[in-house]
Amino acid sequence: MINLSTKAAKRFHINWTELEERTGDFWRIAIVMLGRVPMLFIVHEYTLFTLVRRKSQFKNLQAITKDINVSCPWYKNNAEFSLGKNGNRKITGSINEIKRMTVGLYSAENINAMEMSINQCLFSYLSAGKNDYTTPFQAVESYVEGKTLWL
Repeated sequence: MINLSTKAAKRFHINWTELEERTGDFWRIAIVMLGRVPMLFIVHEYTLFTLVRRKSQFKNLQAITKDINVSCPWYKNNAEFSLGKNGNRKITGSINEIKRMTVGLYSAENINAMEMSINQCLFSYLSAGKNDYTTPFQAVESYVEGKTLWL
């Protein structure tokens, strides 16, 4: 259910090289430092829908899975907890874009504003056509209807 970036794997004391590389309907966790506070960007790999949480909120990765299931009832793949890594460079590039949009503009206390800003932004990753960009909110609506034309 969760794919880790190399930094996130280090933060949770997991050997990233031993994880299975996979793609699909998973959540990707990336670490972002906002000032001196480590933050988790929890990004749905199909829709780029992003949850922002303080790393200190979670003692382990299973707790993140529970938070995802509570926060995103629309998520279809509520499978058992599993870890992997994602080598999809499009996802990595989009997550880097999300980081650039937020770092420096928000503090760790502005989690709600950060999430709203990210999830209302247009992303080329969510484009079915050349100039048909979509926001993560719109992508979630399509995902719930069973349509993911951009994949």
